[in-house]
Amino acid sequence: MRTHLGCTGSVALGVLSEETQQKLEAIEAIWLEFSPDPPSLVVSHVQPDVISAPREIAGELLDFLSHLSDVERRAVPGGALYYLDEQSGQYFRLRVWRGGNLTVSWAHPDYAEAKWIPYEGQTSAVVFEPYQCLNGSVRFEALPGALDEVRTALERPGGLCPQGEYEIQPVGDAVVLSLRDVNSNVLTLLDALRKAAQPGSIQGQVEVTSFRAGDLDDYCRFVFKDRDVWLVRPSLWNDAPGVQVVAPEPADCAVK
Repeated sequence: MRTHLGCTGSVALGVLSEETQQKLEAIEAIWLEFSPDPPSLVVSHVQPDVISAPREIAGELLDFLSHLSDVERRAVPGGALYYLDEQSGQYFRLRVWRGGNLTVSWAHPDYAEAKWIPYEGQTSAVVFEPYQCLNGSVRFEALPGALDEVRTALERPGGLCPQGEYEIQPVGDAVVLSLRDVNSNVLTLLDALRKAAQPGSIQGQVEVTSFRAGDLDDYCRFVFKDRDVWLVRPSLWNDAPGVQVVAPEPADCAVK
């Protein structure tokens, strides 16, 4: 995720009274503004200042929501605002749920809830090539003399970070390619693997992360399984339900 604003997203507010709309239009804010058609909060054209962006964005969102009536707030369709600090790499989401509840989450790639997409060479968003960090291991039966294409793909110039390490080792009738923090183009590598391997023989995975902060949206894995190739996108946001709080027993009152 890369944006000159740092903040993206919107929050649908639903049906509002004319009085509420007038209140929202009068609010002075830096990051957010009220859009009447349809009623929603959107990111404005930001002029940077010295105040912490997370503090301003969260404060402005709460200010706008607090000007809705209880009935209007309970009917809010919701939405989300996303903020990326490109220097620290912190990436968080302020989500307004249907009914007006608000949660804050920091992005954390989780492959337990990943989305699997069949990969057939289609255009796909991945980390910007100079910063790609590749890890993983794949096993395949190599065609005669084809491993040089794999080595060429891994060692081609273009990366901006340390090369990392890779190994190509024979294991029985196959070879195993191991990658450790290799700065290379994953799509070029996949093409080379397909040309070097016996059809349907590739098994394993290559994980793509980044050597720079702020690229979490483009993290992914390419998984070779049962003659298919899958593009796997991790879930970034943990929306686990809150823990139920058990009310304490009422204190015994003694009247003397």
